[in-house]
Amino acid sequence: MIIKVSSPQTVNDFNTHTKKGYWIVLYYADWCHHCQMMKPEWNKFVDKMKSNKDINVAEIESQYLKQVDPSHQNNVRGFPSIISCNNGKKITDFSGSRTSQEITSFANNNVVKNNTNKINNVLRKAMKKLTKKSKKTKRSTKMKKTKKN
Repeated sequence: MIIKVSSPQTVNDFNTHTKKGYWIVLYYADWCHHCQMMKPEWNKFVDKMKSNKDINVAEIESQYLKQVDPSHQNNVRGFPSIISCNNGKKITDFSGSRTSQEITSFANNNVVKNNTNKINNVLRKAMKKLTKKSKKTKRSTKMKKTKKN
């Protein structure tokens, strides 16, 4: 999904949709020279992401920043700023060079880390359950042996 926050309606779309899933978000200002210089590279990145179902993209023009969810307002220290977030929570800031290749690498690396963390959490929970089950089975076996003697 790609959202360009450029009207009050798109502010609502942004606030609703960015609460779920993995997002790369650009905060920019039309008057900013650095933003203007980066925009063609950002657009190449957006084009690459159109077919990617794991990575959502949003861009917020500075005049709409105060209207988006407050958690996003704190992500901007200057323009342009790019962050990754998952389920509405910031993961990290982009600090590479402002090329589509670097932004794509940032997005892909962070989604892989995010998915790896999810898998690790599932595995940890499964191991805890197995450990508890194993301890119960050992206790049960000990108690049966004790009763036989």
